[in-house]
Amino acid sequence: MNELFEHTSIKRAYFTLAMPVVLSMAVTLVYNMVDTFFVAKTGNPNLVAGVSQGAPIFTLMIAIGDIFGLGGSSVISRLFGERKDKLARFVSGYCFYAPIICGILVTIIMVVFQTPILHMLGASPATWKYAREYYLVMAWGGSLRNLRPLTDEHLTNGRTRPPVDDC
Repeated sequence: MNELFEHTSIKRAYFTLAMPVVLSMAVTLVYNMVDTFFVAKTGNPNLVAGVSQGAPIFTLMIAIGDIFGLGGSSVISRLFGERKDKLARFVSGYCFYAPIICGILVTIIMVVFQTPILHMLGASPATWKYAREYYLVMAWGGSLRNLRPLTDEHLTNGRTRPPVDDC
């Protein structure tokens, strides 16, 4: 990794490090489009509306994960640049466990307050059943979804790993 920063142009280093994030975002976009396409094939507009009303929850989970993935990778990179490897490994461990804990907390909040949240998302009596089903899948899978930024931003640098004994 040091060689990338020391012997490569800034433009090339930027694109080398940004490519996993860009590809991940493209995969997420394609996933959402394919999901909507297959739901629309049912011919049930209420089903499509229910899934669309639950989509902001998917975006929320991405945002929570990216706080620790993108933000954490920036901090870790700066720490490695300052040769503070021990602290960088500690921050990497934090960025691994914190999204799981936040995901669990958000899941609990979303399950407990699902009725007012679904109303806020615009669920109507016609779409309620479908929006709730999709919402609950997103809520329960949220803490696992938050691990994606770890693979995108942290594991692309072989030196970042959760601390074992040395931190």
